[in-house]
Amino acid sequence: MITQTIALKNLGRRPVRTWCMIFFVFMLAASLFLSSVLVDSMESTIEKTTNRMGADVIVVPKEFEREMADSLFLGELCNFTFDKKWVENISAVEGVAKASPQLYMETLDAACCAAPVQLVAYDPETDFIITSWLEDENIPAPKKGEVIVGSLVTADAEGGDGILLFNTLFPVIAHLEKTDTNYDTCVFMTYETAQEIMSSEKWYETFREEPVTDELASTVMIRIENGVDKKDVARNINFKMDKESPVSAYTTNTIMSEAMDASESMKGYTSVLITLLLVLVIVALVCVFTITINERTKEFGILSSLGASIGKLCQIVLGEGFIIGFTGGLIGCAVSAVVLIIFKGTLTVLLELPRLNTGFGYLMMLGAKCLGIALIVSVLASLYSAWKVSRSELHTLIKGEEL
Repeated sequence: MITQTIALKNLGRRPVRTWCMIFFVFMLAASLFLSSVLVDSMESTIEKTTNRMGADVIVVPKEFEREMADSLFLGELCNFTFDKKWVENISAVEGVAKASPQLYMETLDAACCAAPVQLVAYDPETDFIITSWLEDENIPAPKKGEVIVGSLVTADAEGGDGILLFNTLFPVIAHLEKTDTNYDTCVFMTYETAQEIMSSEKWYETFREEPVTDELASTVMIRIENGVDKKDVARNINFKMDKESPVSAYTTNTIMSEAMDASESMKGYTSVLITLLLVLVIVALVCVFTITINERTKEFGILSSLGASIGKLCQIVLGEGFIIGFTGGLIGCAVSAVVLIIFKGTLTVLLELPRLNTGFGYLMMLGAKCLGIALIVSVLASLYSAWKVSRSELHTLIKGEEL
């Protein structure tokens, strides 16, 4: 306790220099904290989207691969379609175990509907994705005129209320659990319900068309047979489709490849940035500590002559490093967490991220990790000065000679 008190008083006597050293550690901790949240959020979203999707191969209209990826990863609304007749040809390809069409319907913002959502029509008889979610949560499949909504869609299933879609109120039979994917903003329905919406006056008034939903699909989700390479299945589908076919098959990883590449690039850039910051902070702190120790040799000489051992002197130096590291790291983590929570929406838009992980437990664990790194860096930087003090003779310290 005595050495820590002396260390605190020493730092307090030189506030400008002390806060400069704290600022170095603050920058390191804040950069590490923010970059970790960004990278972890992107990787987590990709993993959850891929796992939750449950499809090995996805068939979409040619040249709409990017739109599909944006829909899955960023939750962007989409409405591309192709003729549903191609589903039978796809199902017949070797290696395909299950093939189920989905239709992404056009929608409007909250002025028309209860929320800006993606309307998704699916076929319960062939579906293996949405059906599995419903079975996991003991939710019955929707009937004609009923819908199931994602966790972020405003509707009250328990109260018997529904969601307003194109001037028609559809009963919501259940909310899906939060998935942290684009499915949280989707409204799922059968093809019959979709046809009812597209046959409404409001739909025609808005889009001036009366599409027949039974003849349309936006994607075909495919589950392959066990032991079959999904890349081979995708190639077989593309090879066996007619040259005039409007669709192409992609593996899930291919669809998400751009997001995966962006995640890896961000991870690489942040690793380089953190490494450079780490080196710069250590060098800066070592230099400042060395200058400080050389200015305080007489002080150490007096303490030593009064009975303080070399070990106690080293503890004072290391204590100063600990205090600087703890203060800078704590402030850096706290400020970063507050910035993320307050500007969460702005950051997701500017950085084109689907979401940021700002859960309390996650931020606390990450903060503890960054604080630990800040402490280690600061103590290591002060270790050199402590080593120099430990090698000095009493007469050298008393004379105030440079160490």
